[in-house]
Amino acid sequence: MLSHIVSLVNNYEHHHGLRPNVVYMNETHYGYLREELPGVRDHSDVVAILGVDIALSDGTLNPQVATVRFASENILVS
Repeated sequence: MLSHIVSLVNNYEHHHGLRPNVVYMNETHYGYLREELPGVRDHSDVVAILGVDIALSDGTLNPQVATVRFASENILVS
């Protein structure tokens, strides 16, 4: 899951010219991600490793990345 998310972030940045600031995933995806990071205990550390915030949504079938903005401010959702 970690390599998939890193790939999504890199592809987004390549295609859009800017880095995404959020990854949408469901609880199952998040669980798999946490399993790949056994030494990481805190959610904020996971966010720091990814370099993007995490938005959990039951309706997300596959992880997706995006740049979320409100006016001129980024909205971070973790």
